[in-house]
Amino acid sequence: MQLVLIVPGLLATPAEALEARRPLRALAAYSDAPRCEPRGIAAALFASLGVASDTPDAPLALLGAGGDPGDDYVLRADPVHLAADRDTVLLVQGVDDLSEDAAGALVRMLNRHFADDDLRFEALRPDAWFVRREEAADISTTALDVALRKRLLPHLPRGRDAGRWKRWLNEIEMLLHAHDVNTTREARGAPAASGIWLSGGGRLADVPTLPSTIVVASPGRLGDLARGIARVGRGRVTEFRANETAAQALARAAGPATRGEERTSFALAVLPPSQDASMLDDDWLAPALGLLARREIDALHLVSDGNGGAATWAARPPSVWRRIASRVGARRFEAPRADP
Repeated sequence: MQLVLIVPGLLATPAEALEARRPLRALAAYSDAPRCEPRGIAAALFASLGVASDTPDAPLALLGAGGDPGDDYVLRADPVHLAADRDTVLLVQGVDDLSEDAAGALVRMLNRHFADDDLRFEALRPDAWFVRREEAADISTTALDVALRKRLLPHLPRGRDAGRWKRWLNEIEMLLHAHDVNTTREARGAPAASGIWLSGGGRLADVPTLPSTIVVASPGRLGDLARGIARVGRGRVTEFRANETAAQALARAAGPATRGEERTSFALAVLPPSQDASMLDDDWLAPALGLLARREIDALHLVSDGNGGAATWAARPPSVWRRIASRVGARRFEAPRADP
């Protein structure tokens, strides 16, 4: 079994602080050079599971959030805060602190306006928004984590149907600007949900065969994706618990062995983005490296983002030579630089 550890936001930590952490240095010593994934952390996650990195994540995330994508074409539709900066517009941040009432009011307004266009918005949670329709869209999109804090224009939908979707996005911005939810937020100094960010579009039927996966997942967007992956791959899902080590969480997620049950190919752990260094290092990375050294797992993948793209470190059980080499001249833990 291979362990894929998803740690959102880790690479936003200053390089000197990352380099000072012993488990990260050990991981770098047992890994080849990190693989950069400019399309974002979901694409890096798929690549670590051995499936195409352009696999649509929206229908899987909808499934993992408790919805049923059916045969619809589904896109993530994340509320975002847009702001003008000199002669351009920036995607400043996602808006994930809406109340259920506020999210419901915005979704109802959008569904009324776009009823004749077969656009159906739904918020399974205030931070889990999707839009679906019967007809697929011939567009390519940019993941939210890649587009954050960048100029809006280069990351808008591209492709044959892009003009129609850009027009709809402009209409959405005007509708949101005038809504009471946003005027109330602005009055109290909170960022307005001034736009919707579309990404990850596809049908569930477009998803390739996924490996059997056990999942330990925190709440949130990446947790939804991981849960969807497990459900499609007929794996097992359990919630993340802050007081567990990697070995304890994996044992709980795997559950008792069933006679004749196929061996699970992957364990996927999605940590919350706000984890502190000691929790990550002491409870997850160091124990996981111990599992790797004892060959209790076949590989350890660390997937993270935080610098405009994502990166993956893939470690195999270290040979005697690699252990010696790591003590003599350990490889530095350095995140590859993403394009600005």
